[in-house]
Amino acid sequence: MPSELSKRVAERLNDIVDEETKRKFGELNIVTEVSETNTGSIQVKFQPLSAYSPIAVDTGRSIRNAALAVDGVMTVRVECSGHMMDELVNRLVNQEDLQPILRR
Repeated sequence: MPSELSKRVAERLNDIVDEETKRKFGELNIVTEVSETNTGSIQVKFQPLSAYSPIAVDTGRSIRNAALAVDGVMTVRVECSGHMMDELVNRLVNQEDLQPILRR
């Protein structure tokens, strides 16, 4: 059962507008899973519209930033699947995990 925090994050992510189509992520079903792995730690899985999407890293970063903006979220891990360069996209999107995140 999804936690209250993961539900709020999912709602926020559904409102992000895709740069290519100008449609909301919720309409496009880009975000495939949102879960709370530990208290305040969110994992988001997404699938870009194309396996060759040139904006997969930007999409992942938009997801990460939107999730971090939700009250109660301390850390976010974003995982891309279905892109020809998943590993690279994931590394670039989550490279901030290597540095401490200072929150207000």
